[in-house]
Amino acid sequence: MARQHCSKETKDLLIDSAIKNFLEKGYSKTTLEDVVKGVGLTRGAFYWNFSTKKDLLDEVVHRYEQFYTDIYENIVYYDSAYETMRKFLIYNIRKKMVPNVYTTIIRYKVEACQEVQDLHDRQEKLDKMALEIIGREIERGQQQGEFINTQSAKMLSMLIFSFLLGVDTYNSVHGYAVEGFEEIDDTQVEKYVELILKMIT
Repeated sequence: MARQHCSKETKDLLIDSAIKNFLEKGYSKTTLEDVVKGVGLTRGAFYWNFSTKKDLLDEVVHRYEQFYTDIYENIVYYDSAYETMRKFLIYNIRKKMVPNVYTTIIRYKVEACQEVQDLHDRQEKLDKMALEIIGREIERGQQQGEFINTQSAKMLSMLIFSFLLGVDTYNSVHGYAVEGFEEIDDTQVEKYVELILKMIT
């Protein structure tokens, strides 16, 4: 029985139930009883796999972090910094057009409290990684004469990053049928990316 309680399948069931409840009720209003009842398990099964409800949230945060880390780890670098940024932005935006429950939970379903204070630091670390990667490529583009030099690479990277955050926010709040993107295709996304890049060229 112990092996069944601490199996990967049981753990995944509990995480999936937590995600469903976090989305419906928010983190603070979700109880352990909600989580275990949602998949027909007991508190005993829960405590074989997790110590607290925060442990479940940490699993969600890990998936959230992995989603964004994967985007930045998959950058393909070209001789042209402009082309690198263009392809990266297309990939970034297209990936975010798929519903992402982890983003919705972390940004809109977790109420601020002492228990989740570490989320701020974890988000700050993610943002820093993203800004550094974008900033290095913009700086390379400035050196190659592809991006404007009237503003610092740091300022331009913040501009680009803010647009990417805007895509996340819109999708999380309004759903994924963004006006002009009802039928997602490369041409539409490329046009949007061209508008973004015009600001820094």
